[in-house]
Amino acid sequence: MPTLKLGVMVRRVTPAQFRAAVQKAQRQQKKAVNDYKREVRTYNAAVRRHNTAVENQRRRLDQEIRRVNSRESSTFTGYRTSVTTLARSYEETEQHLAGHALSVAEREIVDRVSEGAADSAYLLNALDGDGDPEADPTEDELRSPSLQTELQAFSPDLVARWTGALFALSPSNPDAARHFCTSARELMIEMLNIAAPDPDVLAADPTCDTRDNGEVTRKAKVKYLVNRRGVTDVSITDLVEADQDNVVTLFRTFNQGTHGQAGRFDITQLNAVRQRVESAVSFVHSLCF
Repeated sequence: MPTLKLGVMVRRVTPAQFRAAVQKAQRQQKKAVNDYKREVRTYNAAVRRHNTAVENQRRRLDQEIRRVNSRESSTFTGYRTSVTTLARSYEETEQHLAGHALSVAEREIVDRVSEGAADSAYLLNALDGDGDPEADPTEDELRSPSLQTELQAFSPDLVARWTGALFALSPSNPDAARHFCTSARELMIEMLNIAAPDPDVLAADPTCDTRDNGEVTRKAKVKYLVNRRGVTDVSITDLVEADQDNVVTLFRTFNQGTHGQAGRFDITQLNAVRQRVESAVSFVHSLCF
């Protein structure tokens, strides 16, 4: 059988064309290397900024807790216990996780609890008259809208509720803290109900905590949201629960209005209340989306 030979046309390349092709390839390679180095530098800079922010937050928490411990007692004894419990839970969790390679979700959750713990300790100090008046907003700023994008993700109604809660924050309103906390408590309950409906939580864990009437507990909803982020470490789940307990204790403190806790508060104190609740609302949003 005859062999079919195919002719292959080879394009002749001059020395100048060859040098140009080599130089082009070198430029492309150099650009790729430079782009990679730039991405690495950008990433490392972001990591350094994040680590610095985390260290500053931890330092702030330590400072606020030292101020709390410098006083033998507080009018807000129940909330004081919750604040110190949350700080201790955060410290124990960090010790437990030391040396572990955390996922992005795990690191974010732990860092957010650090922020909430520092805010809670500062709030207690402010309520005891040891706040930072130099950081005070104006009264209009104290009541200015916030978290609209986060709350809109749940329901437009929650944006309106939060705006109404903020409007109650006025030093001239003797019931400002109680009104604000009552509205904020209802808002956070609704956030959890929207993001973690009872049927979904029960489907994920039929043995989850429920009340006598069969409704899923707040603790079970929070655990469901944490697990949905791919986080199953028990210490982190417990840490989130400690953070939520702290906020609930704050709400209960002002809703009860006992031991002189329903009186008029100044801008420093009301701003500290707002700051703590804002961090809690933002945290719940981060667990859901």
